[in-house]
Amino acid sequence: MSSLEPYAQMISNMIQTGETFSEISDRLVQHGAGRGCSAMSIQRFCAQHNIVRRGHVSDSHLELAIANAISETGPTFGRKLMTGYLSANGIRAGEGRVGQLLRTIQQPYHEARCHFLILECMGHKLHIDQNEKLAMFGATHVLAIDGFSSKIVSFSSMPIKNNLLIYEDVYRSAVVNHGMWDQVRVDHGKEFYLSLFIQEMIEGYRNRPERQPYMQTQSTKNHTVERMWPEINNRPVTATAPSPASVSASSDNSPRTPTPNRRRRDPLLNFMQREADRHAERLQHLQSQTDRLLDILEWLADRSKH
Repeated sequence: MSSLEPYAQMISNMIQTGETFSEISDRLVQHGAGRGCSAMSIQRFCAQHNIVRRGHVSDSHLELAIANAISETGPTFGRKLMTGYLSANGIRAGEGRVGQLLRTIQQPYHEARCHFLILECMGHKLHIDQNEKLAMFGATHVLAIDGFSSKIVSFSSMPIKNNLLIYEDVYRSAVVNHGMWDQVRVDHGKEFYLSLFIQEMIEGYRNRPERQPYMQTQSTKNHTVERMWPEINNRPVTATAPSPASVSASSDNSPRTPTPNRRRRDPLLNFMQREADRHAERLQHLQSQTDRLLDILEWLADRSKH
């Protein structure tokens, strides 16, 4: 007889209320349970006595439900849509289980849903995207990578999204250093309009001019560059550059007037201030160039009239 037998009903009730095995173990210790009440022991005890959470669907039942759903919806539903469809019909299962069964049930449908990105060589597609995870701290990252080699060809940080800075530091830098791309792939953001305009203006200089010069799609379809952001967001933070969360917490808890012992600012704030000043100077320079270009165009227009 297991040492958990006297607590079977209690364990079943806590399982139904959604408590984890660790929480159940702590609760049993509080009620005087001795040895054999670890989280692993409770998990084995539940498996032996068929104690499952309410709403749990067995693999056979889930497989039958997915087969019926495929006959109703057709071959286009992937794991996310199928999970939502099953949930709407009262069958709750994780995306992992649904995706695993979709790969085995009606395998031709699964193969037809797989769209492989076909790229011929470097210079075929240029993927550009922006990341605003640190926008509240005055830092917006813009990244451009080559679709064929996944090489980062240009990168820039700016206080806020800006068409001129993205064109100057990202698109123009990539083209000057690596040549023209046949197609630029971005999302529907307005911050790329200037880069797309220039790409369309010089489309005749591309290697394959018959291709569409640029393509705007949803962010979920721009996978090549979107896969880079999790690595950047999860990058390790060194001791000299505290994380934004710690900076935010320290700023919330710190007094508004700094004391003489806190003259030195956080390194991350210093870096962001330098970046903001640098981009402000760059923006002012670009604005002056734009004004000068407008004056020249106005002078040419007046001269053409005379």
